[in-house]
Amino acid sequence: MKNKILFILAFLVTCFYTAVGQEVKNRVNALPVVEGAYTNGIKNDWLVHKVETKSGVFRSKDGKDIVLSNGIISRTFRISPNAATTSFKILSDQEELIRAVTPEATVQINNFNVEVGGLKGQANLAFLYTDWIDSLKASPFAFSLKNFSIGKPEKRFDWKQIRPASNTNWPPKGVRLQMDYAMNDIPVDALLKLSSNSETGRERLVYDDYTSLNRERIIKISNSHPRSSFINEGKPGEIYTPKNTAVYAEYKLPENVGIVEAIIDPGTDESSSWGAGLALVWKNQIIKFNMRTGTEEGANTTPFKFLVYDGKNENTRAGFKQDVTFNKPWKLRFRIKGNDVYCEAAPVGEKWKTLHTVSLENNSSPIAARVGKLGKHADGKDNDVIGKIVRLKVQEFAVYSTVKEEKVEELKRQLNILNDITISVNYELYDGVPVLSKWVTIQNNSSEEIIVNNIVSEYLKFADYKPSGGYKGHPEFRKKPNVYLETDYAFGNQNGEIASSSSVHWGTDQDYITQISWNQDILNTVQIYPEHEYHVVVKPKEEMESIRGFILPIDSREEERRSLHIRKMKRTIAPWITENPMMFHLTSSKPEEVKNALHQCNEVGYEMLNFSFGSRLNMENNKAGNLAKFKDYAVYADRLGIKLGGYSLFSSRRVSEKDDVINPQTGKRGGFARFGNAPCAGSEWGLEYFGKLIQFFNETGFKTFTQDGPYPGDVCASTTHPGHNGLADSQYKQWEITTDFYKWCKSEGIHLRLPDHYFLTGGNQTAVGYRENNWSLPRREQLVHTRQNIFDGTWEKTPGMSWSFVPLLQYHGGGAAATIEPLNEHLDHYEMMLVSNLGMGLQSVLRGKRLYDTDETKKMVQGVVKWFKKYRAILESDIIHIRRADGRDLDYMMHVNPELKEKGFLLVFNPTDNVIKKKIKVPLYYTGITETANIREQGNQSISYQLNREYEIEIEVEVKPNWYNWFVIE
Repeated sequence: MKNKILFILAFLVTCFYTAVGQEVKNRVNALPVVEGAYTNGIKNDWLVHKVETKSGVFRSKDGKDIVLSNGIISRTFRISPNAATTSFKILSDQEELIRAVTPEATVQINNFNVEVGGLKGQANLAFLYTDWIDSLKASPFAFSLKNFSIGKPEKRFDWKQIRPASNTNWPPKGVRLQMDYAMNDIPVDALLKLSSNSETGRERLVYDDYTSLNRERIIKISNSHPRSSFINEGKPGEIYTPKNTAVYAEYKLPENVGIVEAIIDPGTDESSSWGAGLALVWKNQIIKFNMRTGTEEGANTTPFKFLVYDGKNENTRAGFKQDVTFNKPWKLRFRIKGNDVYCEAAPVGEKWKTLHTVSLENNSSPIAARVGKLGKHADGKDNDVIGKIVRLKVQEFAVYSTVKEEKVEELKRQLNILNDITISVNYELYDGVPVLSKWVTIQNNSSEEIIVNNIVSEYLKFADYKPSGGYKGHPEFRKKPNVYLETDYAFGNQNGEIASSSSVHWGTDQDYITQISWNQDILNTVQIYPEHEYHVVVKPKEEMESIRGFILPIDSREEERRSLHIRKMKRTIAPWITENPMMFHLTSSKPEEVKNALHQCNEVGYEMLNFSFGSRLNMENNKAGNLAKFKDYAVYADRLGIKLGGYSLFSSRRVSEKDDVINPQTGKRGGFARFGNAPCAGSEWGLEYFGKLIQFFNETGFKTFTQDGPYPGDVCASTTHPGHNGLADSQYKQWEITTDFYKWCKSEGIHLRLPDHYFLTGGNQTAVGYRENNWSLPRREQLVHTRQNIFDGTWEKTPGMSWSFVPLLQYHGGGAAATIEPLNEHLDHYEMMLVSNLGMGLQSVLRGKRLYDTDETKKMVQGVVKWFKKYRAILESDIIHIRRADGRDLDYMMHVNPELKEKGFLLVFNPTDNVIKKKIKVPLYYTGITETANIREQGNQSISYQLNREYEIEIEVEVKPNWYNWFVIE
């Protein structure tokens, strides 16, 4: 591998054994015993009833375990011989979520991969018998538990609350557990026995990266086709040849070879015995190890993905069944130890796995190595049927010596650094909600700076959910465990689960050999880490913190209940989302139009005014005149009780060749960014951009910010940008720069509207989800789209987390038929748009130059705003999705909140040209009402209804053509 000293500290059951200290055990014994609701679960439904049980840290009766519990979920840690999660439960039905023990974290420091906590030796990874736990052993090379502390959750950043919010608990109430780990005293000799990195303690003897011609290569090319080549179109290492033919490079080997390895991208090859691989050559024996990317007859249908020829026999099932794909480069290697040759493989960037072992006839050194398409017996012979032309690439080839003394000294130095590092694994469990947060901190107590390449802050092996013996190439049938994970490292989407896919990595477990799937491809593991890792320099006596993961076990597969879990979680861990100010987006910055809009906001009851795109506001202009102009507007607005804000575009723009994100393939900008082109947040321009925004807010007093195209997750290959070192750390550093700004905004009370999922780092709202061109459709169609968008966009978001869109002026075309202006000429449509949004608790991007144009329009807007504010608490509560708009019949949604007087609010729309009168069923379970519901149509006299056994009522509703009706439920 290029310039890497990467090793995996693997498990060894030997005489090394480090138990957790007696002081830790004594502290555990001082904890209260877990019992009652903390082990059996609370009796009431936490989504309906207020939970009085508080989060706590306990011990098991025998003192062997630490237990985190809040009566809804619990997580149990065995503490000796090392700390490890041995149980993670939903307490209501005692559902055990995990099937196998894993490390509490994995870190890579100075290219060393080290486990943190964890226990080894579980016999069967499908389940964990409790009596097995006592027999599990600690890895001597893992960081071991040395101490723990208990406290309260801490603020991730400051939130200055200057506007009403329905949840003001910050930080969330609950309990915090910190577990501190340090390295054991590891003998270097033991490390060398277990290292799976090729360069650990070794000298590199031969290396070829195929960037140029190499005279040490001896090329063998098949005669089956005139285009057969190992240097295709001038590119060394690129093999172009028929499928079942042999084309390879051979290298003479020196004495004392310990490891031979290669990186190969199999490309379009679909071969079995002629698949790409490695071979070692002795005078009297050849060993071949290759990828089985297909079959000689056609596409691959076998789960046996590797093949080994030992000089006499061909093992077509090396490595047993493997859920692997060859759509990216793989590492293959031979590791020679005495008379044994270990055949090992891994995707690039992952740990080696031994798939087969060949015993040599004698322990002499190999005289040559071959790499490429080798033939069935690695002798260069073609098959009788050569097949179609394929293309593949040998990317690297390397040979390493046996262990060298000078390399051992370097290992000792690295181990000394690791001995001066403290790793803390932190957990927060919150009151009244099944949410656990987890993150890792690394304290560098050494005298040298370190590079934290990566931190896997969570690694769990979940019990299978609806496993299948195979998916026939249809991944949509693979079901994930019923656990929702989200992190603060999320971008590029308005949906939290999709945005967090840049850091939440679901996968399969190839060590779980008893699973029902023949290919071992069940999704049953999850890890949390940035997709491009960290690569952060930590100076002596300083520390760094990982991203934060939030884990939400879900007790039902019913969609609405799952949705309510997620919404309750977000109100708990990001309470600023419950701010929901009424905001008008102004398309002008002319003094007379600004003042008119401010007075209109004041008169109808709107609370904020935002200078929209097209208003000619430039927040990057830090000239004194520009700052003074908008400060004067803010002072004027304050007198009217209105807060101002502005709009700025970040990603979807070109800045300059030196400041835009650089394409790692071309070394230039363009052609790969999410929006085609984008500036780098870590460039000189990017750092100045955020600095100018801070200056603008500080000097003008603006209190809301709409950023279009926030950082979407682009990487950048520049090595001259001051905000990151290169490609490796570019994604993490840009995210850090962006979110540091959002956190600063939160500390200043600035409301953030971002068309992306930055809620956990300070964002207040994102789009509910809409297609901008739809606002060019006829007005009547826009109404149906609006309610469809709201129905679809509030499954995982509370009403206050979303904005919709109501362009008052023409937007993207459509002419008069699509436009609300003049407002008084389309009063009914204007009201329906307002009610469709405000009635569902959403603030729309109500965009134009005025809120009203006549007294009649003013009266209508005032009336809708007054209605919204009267029922604001219930209208900003959770939505129950009942019937999605389809333009054919009534569509309706309902708000619920069992803690309010108005426990429900039903809003019904009629999109047709006829009066509709009919009976509809209304589900009331999440209102908390169990027997009798009092319904008030449009706030009038109440009528009582008895709930059926499904917590439903049936009521008759009547709605005028193209209009709405509403019902308060008490």
